[in-house]
Amino acid sequence: MKTPIITGVIAALVWIAIKWGGYAFGFFNNGSVQPYVFTNMFLLTASVSIGLFLIKKNAKQKSNLLLDIKTGMTAAMPYTVLVSGFIFIFYTYINPEFNQNQLEQTKIKLQNKYYLTSLRNSNPTLENKTDQEILKEGMKQARQMTSPQFHMLLCLLASLVYGTMNSLVISLIYRSLIFRNQRDEPLIEEIKE
Repeated sequence: MKTPIITGVIAALVWIAIKWGGYAFGFFNNGSVQPYVFTNMFLLTASVSIGLFLIKKNAKQKSNLLLDIKTGMTAAMPYTVLVSGFIFIFYTYINPEFNQNQLEQTKIKLQNKYYLTSLRNSNPTLENKTDQEILKEGMKQARQMTSPQFHMLLCLLASLVYGTMNSLVISLIYRSLIFRNQRDEPLIEEIKE
């Protein structure tokens, strides 16, 4: 297995252990997902930077910026797939109560008269709708947004974009600061006579 793939898989397994352990020990409360999101971002960044560092440190051939970005993405892809798949499994089988709690909070919010008034004031299309119509539409949207498929797709897309940006930025940082003495591999080899 390639080194970046191994670093991505190890980082994903660490995040899965943290998420599952947090839930098992009661740290996962239904309103606080931010620590897990930030841990996810940190571990994705770490997998890209460690995988790229190990490849560049042990490289016997010269590389160019595109190869460095590709190496970073090689670490980010298995991480993204494993974490997104686990998020689907987590919200479907391990903690489906999270989705129910989110739906209940949305329902309570939509039954509040002050909230409905501010919602109508901020959205002109809701001015002529009854409270029941707004509740029905709001709950429909909430069901879609709290589904495990939505969480998985959101994680997949966000991690893909974040991993791509990390690969680019970390490659540029490594090339300009740490590995600046390594020259780029020429795109067209010179013909030796």
